[in-house]
Amino acid sequence: MKLSNRILILSALVLLIALPISLSAQWNKKPYTEWSEKEATKLLNDSPWGQTQVFSDTSNEFGTGPGGRAGGGSGSGDYSSHHLNIRIRFLSAKPIRQAFSRMILLGQKGAVPDQLAARLKAFATQDFPDYIIVSVDADANETKNELHQFKALLSKLAMVDLKNVTYLSANGQRTFIESFQPPKEDGLGAKFIFPRNVNGKPVIAPDSKEIQFYAGFRSRFALNMRFKVKDMMVAGKLEY
Repeated sequence: MKLSNRILILSALVLLIALPISLSAQWNKKPYTEWSEKEATKLLNDSPWGQTQVFSDTSNEFGTGPGGRAGGGSGSGDYSSHHLNIRIRFLSAKPIRQAFSRMILLGQKGAVPDQLAARLKAFATQDFPDYIIVSVDADANETKNELHQFKALLSKLAMVDLKNVTYLSANGQRTFIESFQPPKEDGLGAKFIFPRNVNGKPVIAPDSKEIQFYAGFRSRFALNMRFKVKDMMVAGKLEY
């Protein structure tokens, strides 16, 4: 199936994720069709395939970094703290798509139409043999201005902004972005698309220690997240 058709399937599924990270989840111990809302959310936001980069504002200056905190606050309550949650997910990994599918099903009232059920199953189980897709989205409870700014940035980005500063890095090798799709009304966020193989070799291999996603576009919202490859195994298969 062509990438455009796969993305069309993704875009046909409307879901907005704005839920807190749950406590201990059991998503790795049972089929995705049995996951609870908390378990699916945990996988999307805090798992081997989905992580959250937090931008914090404790004064009037917005700071950056995973779990980062801007300067100016003493931690004694002198400043209110606001957080923008940037969700960075390997959308081409089945567990992430299974979590999205499960959330959609859990949000349905009444019987699930056969057509929707078929689309969700295809979305959750299809393979991406040629591409790695990293999706980026955001949510916030308090930092509405920053949330709007970040989403506006994602909507305006183009390949000219990304091609030399956006990459996956594993084993000391950088694989630069091949294509980009700004957010659509599908709840999946912006899609950063990379080749799965370079010079006949996979970008991520089982012996890779970690994979870094970096997007250093000219903005205070530069993205930098690392994923442990050994934790991305499912039933003996590396999922990414």
